[in-house]
Amino acid sequence: MRSLLEAAGSLDRTWRPLVEGDRIIWPLLKGATAPEGTTGERIVVAQDAWAHAPPSIDPHRRMHDEMAGWLRMHHNDAASLHEALLSDLPQRWERLGDLVLLPSSAFGSSAWQERFASDEARPWACIATALKAARLGFQNVVASDTVRSSGATMLLGDHGEVEMLDHGVTFRFDATRQMFSSGNVTERHRMGDFDLRGETVVDAFSGIGYYTLPMLVRGGAEHVHACDINPEAAAWLLKGARSNGVDDRLTQHIGDNRDTLPKLKGAADRVLLGLLPSSEHAWEDAVRCLKPSGGWLHVHMNVEEERIEAWAEKTAAKLGGTVGHIERVKWYAPRIRHVVLDLHIS
Repeated sequence: MRSLLEAAGSLDRTWRPLVEGDRIIWPLLKGATAPEGTTGERIVVAQDAWAHAPPSIDPHRRMHDEMAGWLRMHHNDAASLHEALLSDLPQRWERLGDLVLLPSSAFGSSAWQERFASDEARPWACIATALKAARLGFQNVVASDTVRSSGATMLLGDHGEVEMLDHGVTFRFDATRQMFSSGNVTERHRMGDFDLRGETVVDAFSGIGYYTLPMLVRGGAEHVHACDINPEAAAWLLKGARSNGVDDRLTQHIGDNRDTLPKLKGAADRVLLGLLPSSEHAWEDAVRCLKPSGGWLHVHMNVEEERIEAWAEKTAAKLGGTVGHIERVKWYAPRIRHVVLDLHIS
């Protein structure tokens, strides 16, 4: 019965069903009709007999219910149109502390835009409530500029500054200015899982510290040299390092790493090359950063799935090293993987 009522859009999920003896009484939305295939009498129940239903643990269901209520309150459309709109709700989003970023394509249809025409009737507070967020924004495509700026747009809340805890590491950044990829979470954790005690590390593309901070906080690196061309990202990395109490083991080199990496010749036990789609322009300088006794390179790259092993062997031969491990981080595009090659150079 519940399934039939939900499928017909007749069930009022605000209230718990009532149980009276051997009967279940389902709450229907105002004006709703009993769908075909259901049996039972329609009765009127006093308002004070109903108890509020607890919020769903499913955030998609909570968003559906909040937006269904918003549509009923602000737009007197046919029920079938409301159901079509509700079937077009976003199915994914990114949570950054108390800020949730919706995909840039969310609510992009002309039907949704018509209903957002009035600034006073925007549903952002409803969506934030459903997702248990204090602030809300839209993700935008990461820019192809040198600093890979994010350009996220705020919808609810007056700033995009974020402080978030991830696997024991505090990150700080401005989501409207810097990129933070939740899809790299497994690689952030993996870098923190290395035992780096006594090691000096060069992070050639440090950003806000996606890998620098886990290596310092969890990996226990003796020192990390963090190189980045973006002074804003570098400033946020320093704030993050201070929040984690590891800034005394961090040295920052701000500027083009074609200038900064050569100054670190012979300093490192390992070098991270975390730039996509390719960090190849920095490979030779990265090798020169290693100590005379050798060390590890962690080379990030976007590679066609069927070419990953061949690419790894070719890269190892080019740089004079041996393949230690290939980490498949995530799908970047159809048939294209973001991979990390752990390469040991003697």
